[in-house]
Amino acid sequence: MNTNKNKKLTEEEIQEKIRKVDGAMAQEGMPLTKELKQKLYECIIRKTTTEIERKKVIEKYRRIYG
Repeated sequence: MNTNKNKKLTEEEIQEKIRKVDGAMAQEGMPLTKELKQKLYECIIRKTTTEIERKKVIEKYRRIYG
């Protein structure tokens, strides 16, 4: 049984996760924007999900590009 799924992360742990993702993306020349960091934060604290955020992005670009 994996108990990590139920473990509540501290603010410091959450920020470290975001820094790691940002660092990896920056190495590829694509650092995270403040908006993306906020969305990532909200996914980590379970205020939203990656599925919901992905659907929002798809809908946004469907409206723009048809």
